[in-house]
Amino acid sequence: MKKYVGNSLIGIGLLILFIVSYGVMENQQHQKELIESFTSIKTEAATEKAIVGVKATDAQQLKELKQEVVGILKIPSIHLKSPVLEGATPENLNRALGMIAGLDDPEELNGSSAIAGHQAHVFGQFFNRLNELQVGDRFELETRTDTLQFEVFNIQIVKPENVDILERQKGISLLSLVTCYPERSNMFRLVVQAKKVEN
Repeated sequence: MKKYVGNSLIGIGLLILFIVSYGVMENQQHQKELIESFTSIKTEAATEKAIVGVKATDAQQLKELKQEVVGILKIPSIHLKSPVLEGATPENLNRALGMIAGLDDPEELNGSSAIAGHQAHVFGQFFNRLNELQVGDRFELETRTDTLQFEVFNIQIVKPENVDILERQKGISLLSLVTCYPERSNMFRLVVQAKKVEN
């Protein structure tokens, strides 16, 4: 009987490990597809090619993707490269990072924009390592029209209702990166603020 229980527990453990691994691989594959699609859309827009002879369903999917993916966030110091989707909805945040609605365009002078992301329970996924960023670190946001460089100048932990931190600041283009804090809790928000800088 003990042997049966032991083998059952090992089997359940292996099944859980398989399910988690499969979920991580599926998410990584989906992010890779979003990045590749965004890159091809950006190339298409840059060369101004017309879509000729494309099936209606393919054209519709391309149109939806153009509306959905707004950029690629690259943070070398924490080895992050992730698509940014339009809107920080629960569905979007389960697949990638999300641009918080109701704020400015990241390129706007005196504007404020923000990207939200979950702290995935997998090391290096989404904003899991956002707390490792330091003042002076640089990262980039590749949009459909440009690649914007940002430099971190402020890192704060705030209560979720403290949205004043996302307000515009005169003279800079502000981009805030926001995630729940501490890990596995939503009691606070970790906010990393960066200003747009020239290359």
